Amino acid sequence: MVGAFIRHFAFRLLVGLLSALVLIPPLSAEDQNYPVAAQIVDVSRPPYSARGDGMTDDTDAIQRAFNEHVGLHHVLFFPSGTYLVSRTLTWPKRWNGRENWGMTMLRGANRESTVIRLKDGTWTDESHPGAILLCGGFGSADWFHNYVENLTFDVGRRNSGAIALQFYSNNSGAVRNCRFIATDGSGLVGLDLAHQDMNGPLLVSHCEVIGFQRGIATAHAVNSQTFEDILLQGQKQFGFDNEGQCLNIHRLISDNSVPTLRSYGTICLVDARLTGFGSASNLPAIINYNGGCIFLRDVVTHGYSRALGDVRTPDWVAALRVAGEDRPGSLGPTIEEYTSEKRTSPFPSPTVSPRLKIKDTPPVVWDEPQNWANVDAFGADSSAASDSSAAFQKAIDSGATTIFAPGSYTLASTVVVRGAVRRIVGLGGQINYGKNQIIAFRLNDGIPPALTLEHLSYLGGGIELDTRRTVILRSISDGRVTCTDKAMGSELFLEDVVTDNLLLRGQKVWARQLNIENEGTHLDNKAGALWVLGYKTERGGTLLSTRDGGRTEVLGGFSYTTTAGGLAPMFVNRDSDVFAWFAEVCFNGNPFQTLIEEHRKDEIRTVQRGEGGTTPYVGRKSK
Repeated sequence: MVGAFIRHFAFRLLVGLLSALVLIPPLSAEDQNYPVAAQIVDVSRPPYSARGDGMTDDTDAIQRAFNEHVGLHHVLFFPSGTYLVSRTLTWPKRWNGRENWGMTMLRGANRESTVIRLKDGTWTDESHPGAILLCGGFGSADWFHNYVENLTFDVGRRNSGAIALQFYSNNSGAVRNCRFIATDGSGLVGLDLAHQDMNGPLLVSHCEVIGFQRGIATAHAVNSQTFEDILLQGQKQFGFDNEGQCLNIHRLISDNSVPTLRSYGTICLVDARLTGFGSASNLPAIINYNGGCIFLRDVVTHGYSRALGDVRTPDWVAALRVAGEDRPGSLGPTIEEYTSEKRTSPFPSPTVSPRLKIKDTPPVVWDEPQNWANVDAFGADSSAASDSSAAFQKAIDSGATTIFAPGSYTLASTVVVRGAVRRIVGLGGQINYGKNQIIAFRLNDGIPPALTLEHLSYLGGGIELDTRRTVILRSISDGRVTCTDKAMGSELFLEDVVTDNLLLRGQKVWARQLNIENEGTHLDNKAGALWVLGYKTERGGTLLSTRDGGRTEVLGGFSYTTTAGGLAPMFVNRDSDVFAWFAEVCFNGNPFQTLIEEHRKDEIRTVQRGEGGTTPYVGRKSK
């Protein structure tokens, strides 16, 4: 007995070490600070003067900072420290007569040393819960570009009714590099994304949840949520509980005595290491119930009775009491690839996914603040009232490696990104809002091998890739991306990007939380290799065209079909390789009628609604 105990915990330790060293890429542990700017609001400085000493109640100071800066494309910045709070902090929808539409960023200097902690004994009753932070939202899809990053939320002790974070964002938005802790194991939910309907599309990445009844909670049918590099430990009910949402998950680690995941929505889970202990030996690691759609690939479990209990009944609790490991719906302990739905292939094709190579988004290179070039210092007008293109070009040609654009700007001519620049970072401000006649930024060759643009929005005219350099677009909202012939064969990373009419030309592309909204063809992969984790669309037209021998793998996503679904095929495959796990939600009575149009040489076959589906669709080019 003792030997078995030792072997079990040795295995858990080994899994933990492998996860830390291999499965989840580490992020920088160094503090990330901004240069001084009016749009960077340090909550520890006057007039707010939050102490961050772990003893002073900072609730009023922080709430005042929120009241005065949410919705304005500002960063609420928390230097290293422990900020004690005693009631829910909120991002108000209205303040001083103005409406907020999101556009708020909350950042700590370092997740390891920047903590927002709930006072002990604040919410002791689970029937009357409260959250450390409620990030607003309308309950409709109009709360845009919100971010919570580099923070630890600790619900303290004797707070069984506590929720660490209730996050909400639409189209673009993310919770990145955060930790949610229940110090004494109590607490209701670590990360709550189920508190309002229509939450998403959004991204959650590099996050840990330790303790709580439920680690992560999601719900409702729209608008999809994408997760990557998630660690769950020590939950009491479920590690991850999904009540109807469309989820896309890559790299999930769990160490629990309860099921890792319960879901009845549409879910894609790829690369998971799920370790059970104690009572987990009588439970499945994953519970899919009540007709939920699920795709699993490379899921490794240990210590559970089986990897998956796929229960096609609302009474999943009773169904799981049925004895026998070989009954229908029981799989495991390791799943190489499984789908709960029938695979659709218009032509004879291999039925498994093609397993395109997955590359991580390169980490942000965070220069010291003194090495940033603020475009306002070169004469840019951050109110967007006058032309700032010359000022941007001067900042780019100054020799600085990071260009900072803290406001909103008008560009009367295209800005060429070249030279020493490796990063352009904004605060979600609008660039050429409503002005679509010129390219805003042309990305040319330069000294650094990779170039990152992040937190820019409403880019009228968009971004043109005219370089073979690696390009990373992070948290870009409403910016069209075009590629010249020079960019063919290059690597492109899209993370938390909203765009339209995206045409790829032979590139290798990795996308996480990609949202495309336009009439007509949304995404056209011409002869490239495209891997997508979480693809959400709106409006009618072909959602994905793959041609000229291209290869596409869509792991999770869905169409929120709002207009003209009957006018075009959802997927068009012209003698190329396509795998898609992709669902549809339509409330207007006009969903897609032609799901797939596949061309092989001179033959065309279609799949109409009712003849097959896209959970999953598998198509291969002719030999």
